Amino acid sequence: IAVCYTRVWIPDPDEVWKSAEIIKDYKEGDKSLHLKLEDDTVIDLKTNQLPFLRNPDILVGENDLTALSYLHEPAVLHNLKVRFLESNHIYTYCGIVLVAINPYEQLPIYEQDVIYAYSGQNMGDMDPHIFAVAEEAYKQMARWKNQSIIVSGESGAGKTVSAKYAMRFFASVGGSASETNIEEKVLASSPIMEAIGNAKTTRNDNSSRFGKYIQIGFDKRYHIIGANMRTYLLEKSRVVFQAEDERNYHIFYQLCASASLPEFKDLELTCAEDFFYTSMGGETTIDGVDDAEDFEKTRHAFTLLGVKESHQMSIFKIIASILHLGNLEIHAERDGDSSSISKQDEHLNNFCSLLGVEHSQMEHWLCHRKLVTTAETYIKPMSLQQAVNARNALAKHIYAQLFNWIVEHINKALHTTVKQHSFIGVLDIYGFETFEVNSFEQFCINYANEKLQQQFNSHVFKLEQEEYMKEGIPWTLIDFYDNQPCIDLIEAKLGILDLLDEECKVPKGTDENWAQKLYDRHSSSQHFQKPRMSNTSFIVVHFADKVEYQCDGFLEKNRDTVYEEQINILKASKYQMVADLFHDEKDSVPVTPALKGASSKISVRSAKPSVKAANKEHKKTVGHQWETVLICIVIKCNCRFDPKRAVQQLRACGVLETIRISAAGYPSRWSYHDFFNRYRVLMKKREISKNDKKLVCKTLLENLIKDPDKFQFGRTKIFFRAGQVAYLEKLRADKFRAATIMIQKTVRGWLQRVKYRRMREAAITIQRYTRGHLARRNYWGTLAYVIQGIRILYHNSSFITPLIRLLEAQLQDQRREHEEEVETLKSQMEALREEMEKQQQAFFQTLQLSPEAQVEFGIQQEITRLTNENLVRNYVNYIVRRLPFFFFFFFFSSSLIDLKPQTVSATVPCLPAYILYMCIRHADYINDDLKVHSLLTSTINGIKKVLKKHNDDFQMTSFWLANTSRLLHCLKQYSGDTGFMTQNTTKQNEHCLKNFDLTEYRQVLSDLSIQIYQQLFKIAEGMLQPMIVSAMLENESIQSLCGVKPMGYRKRSSSMVDGDNTYSLDAVIRQMNTFHSIMCDQGLDPEIIQQVCKQLFYMINAVTLNNLLLRKDVCSWSTGMQLRYNISQLEEWLRGKNLQQSGAAQIMEPLIQAAQLLQLKKKTSEDAEAICSLCTSLTTQQIVKILNLYTPINEFEERVTVAFIRNIQAHLQERNDSPQLLLDYKYMFPVVFPFNPSSITMDSIHIPASLNLEFVNQV
Repeated sequence: IAVCYTRVWIPDPDEVWKSAEIIKDYKEGDKSLHLKLEDDTVIDLKTNQLPFLRNPDILVGENDLTALSYLHEPAVLHNLKVRFLESNHIYTYCGIVLVAINPYEQLPIYEQDVIYAYSGQNMGDMDPHIFAVAEEAYKQMARWKNQSIIVSGESGAGKTVSAKYAMRFFASVGGSASETNIEEKVLASSPIMEAIGNAKTTRNDNSSRFGKYIQIGFDKRYHIIGANMRTYLLEKSRVVFQAEDERNYHIFYQLCASASLPEFKDLELTCAEDFFYTSMGGETTIDGVDDAEDFEKTRHAFTLLGVKESHQMSIFKIIASILHLGNLEIHAERDGDSSSISKQDEHLNNFCSLLGVEHSQMEHWLCHRKLVTTAETYIKPMSLQQAVNARNALAKHIYAQLFNWIVEHINKALHTTVKQHSFIGVLDIYGFETFEVNSFEQFCINYANEKLQQQFNSHVFKLEQEEYMKEGIPWTLIDFYDNQPCIDLIEAKLGILDLLDEECKVPKGTDENWAQKLYDRHSSSQHFQKPRMSNTSFIVVHFADKVEYQCDGFLEKNRDTVYEEQINILKASKYQMVADLFHDEKDSVPVTPALKGASSKISVRSAKPSVKAANKEHKKTVGHQWETVLICIVIKCNCRFDPKRAVQQLRACGVLETIRISAAGYPSRWSYHDFFNRYRVLMKKREISKNDKKLVCKTLLENLIKDPDKFQFGRTKIFFRAGQVAYLEKLRADKFRAATIMIQKTVRGWLQRVKYRRMREAAITIQRYTRGHLARRNYWGTLAYVIQGIRILYHNSSFITPLIRLLEAQLQDQRREHEEEVETLKSQMEALREEMEKQQQAFFQTLQLSPEAQVEFGIQQEITRLTNENLVRNYVNYIVRRLPFFFFFFFFSSSLIDLKPQTVSATVPCLPAYILYMCIRHADYINDDLKVHSLLTSTINGIKKVLKKHNDDFQMTSFWLANTSRLLHCLKQYSGDTGFMTQNTTKQNEHCLKNFDLTEYRQVLSDLSIQIYQQLFKIAEGMLQPMIVSAMLENESIQSLCGVKPMGYRKRSSSMVDGDNTYSLDAVIRQMNTFHSIMCDQGLDPEIIQQVCKQLFYMINAVTLNNLLLRKDVCSWSTGMQLRYNISQLEEWLRGKNLQQSGAAQIMEPLIQAAQLLQLKKKTSEDAEAICSLCTSLTTQQIVKILNLYTPINEFEERVTVAFIRNIQAHLQERNDSPQLLLDYKYMFPVVFPFNPSSITMDSIHIPASLNLEFVNQV
């Protein structure tokens, strides 16, 4: 492969890896490679092995690192760099891992509309995002599999923020099953935990100094019902010590910033600079952070979680007491072996007062300790250093107990009595840490990460195995890195922790003695090294990197010595909460003997049990869900992409190890369909015509790749070894190159033939013109002879002209005589016709004047009059007989409400509304207020009940929307208000109400109509939304574009697919036709139909555009063409339904412009100006996002350059549009019900017998 023009990666001290191109074939035995760098510099690289090869352009910018053909460190680094710097994508998949690069700026990709966009989507269908991971976890959890999301990374990488976004997603899509607002409480716990567990470090202003596992519980309907929080490895030493430019926990500074508040006067606090525990790091403030404002948020969160004001004040008193404890002045006595505290020490007074403990006892036991032997008990004073250490240990212990108390009460607030059906856990834990000076805290953190990495490696390995077994591929065990030896070095018998505990038991044990024991015991271990220039430090070779730990302080931090007498004083506090903090802890940690033959009352709290317990708890809580766990690893890149820092963190987080495991097997995986579409150019014509694409792919690969171990055929995918896709790309490029040469040869031959034909045609043309010239010359001679003869004839014509004129005059006279004769005949005919009509009229008059006819006509008129009179009398009698039964009209309400739309479909539209109004009018006629009220109330309640029962029935909802709005129109039309009567007929005015003003009921009906309209749209939305993305973006309705996909596009193999839910645009149009026909059949007002269609088109526009902005695979020229065609079909549907005036077409303008943007040229400044002038309905964010996502459909189309995108941004700077990226597809336009009077009169309405309303009769 190392031939000329092959691109490779070579090491570089600044950029880690640099791209180069081989300019001379490399042969076996050569000692150097001839390379050309990207800046055209030529170098000779002395090497014994080939450098890493670059991936083909098709794979550059892949959203899944495991899809790269060459899986190695430079390829991974370059892919992340391209996505981050050129495409502005901070998220990238690495198998089951989501790699996130912290951009250190607020991005508009976490809003509620983004949550809606990712909700319900498959993980492989959308761009990588924390919401995609959360949705996958939620979807898996709904399939009876509990989930855990692990967020790992170094300090400042954004772990806590990512965890908060994941929990926000669950709170949005899950919602709470009751009115307890569990999701709000889960999110409200964040400011509390940040206040008491986060601090400023040199790398991060808001670094979490503890591990946190939040388990969110769901019921059977997958609604949030509760949560539980567990914490690990709180960095207690930060309470008493902070390095330079670092701070203590935020809560201390928040409390000091609010010390001037009246309620905190008794705390005796001042500014943070006045306290030893908050001023050790130097700076006590953080730029851009208002500690007092944050403290108000903390207090509000406490209140939201149900922590009483009295308990809040107790918490703040304990925190303030720790600050006063740190300011105690401990003096050394002259002998040097004892120490004391002044009785007048104001900080001691404040400490005792705030905790409610006895002053003299605390003063004594802060400087003394009690030793109990088998013979006696005696009190021994402590030296100054011992007293200071004991004070610091007490401060740490108080804070740790308070921390645990707060976590416990948060859990109580999040607890629920409802049975938990399933859960999703979110683990936010330190990443691997290495500083210039590494101590006990970094050792514990890195030990925990070693354990976590071991579980992770095993899980990735297991997933690979399951994938192969599912596809029916022979499985061979892959040798992956096992860090068990490093873990054994730390935790095994006589390991680092064991020797540390042993040294702590020695009465005069020192860090130096412990270091020497480590050298003696582990010098031969591959994971342990001794620094050359130090005898007080050691090096552990972790999975991520070598870390040198300074031994100073290990023993003291491991002992964490807290004396029992001090704890007993706190237990005796007069404040119940202070006493409760320490009453339940006596059995939590065993007491370790300090002297041989003596029983010590000194609680030596070793870190070994707590660290091991934390790791055990990790395995217990997370390990059981490893089968379906999803891990987010966050990379910190401050303001710019730093290759050195990125590589270091990739190694530290285990990403490269994950890639190595994938590379050991078959990392590249293509579906048969995608492989066929991509590499069919390598197939023979007779093979392409076969129907079995799977067989065609197998035949092709067996012919192209002779080594059968380089690929495997699965049930749904083809698996390739590393580098094979690059090899196929090379064959494909060679085939295109050969085809290009053939095309060039053919075109050149064609051009020469065209040139020859043109020359031949030119010669023939010259000959033709020459012959024509000669022929014309002969013709002109002949013509002159003929003209001479004509001239002779012209002279003879002077004798013939008078004769012709005479004949013409005779012809005109004959024509005039003929016309006069025709006119005379017409006049005679008209006179005869008039005479005949007069005679006929006289004849008819004679017949009418006969006596017999007159008598008969009179008799007929009398009969008709008497008949009509009898009919009126009978009808009046009938009404009088039926009048008593109309007092029961309100009993028909339930029968009318229960009508089915199908039963009245053949009658007058909105017939129930007219019947209801006629009943109201009758109650008005008899002036019965009670009956009017009862009828309207029962009608409104009945409609609500029916709609609640049929909350997913579009036809029923449309039916009652039409009838409710028509009833509202009737109440207006017949209200007697002249403003509503302008279009009424005289007959209609007779039907107006006479006695009641129903204005209030009109408002109630108006509100009910709005509710029904909203329900109608929600039903339509639920039916239409699942179709939109597939129909608008994925379905190939233009057959000529079939199979044209963006370069390198493939579905992620690890994503879950719910099934073949593909819809065409025809399906969407059929559904829209159904909606429209139902609304029209139900008699819904045209204006309302227009508003419904406008709202549906807005949803189509928003859902389609949002998916376009979140999916790289659909941002291509072919999609733009397809999208524009689909929009034109929808516009044609609007024209066919006469809905052009609804505004629905204008709503689609952003989508139209997005489609045009995908099709426009994107190279020059003129193109940028054209895009800016055209895309006026798209925001700057949306335009830039589409350009960043744009993917060429093949290698012959150029990518959108970063410079072009910057040019676009410069042109759009003057725009003051919204920074919002996605559209809110749930937004609803205000609905308006314009007054629409009916032309139907009430007396013309007939009630069909099919309605079973026999007891209702018209009066």
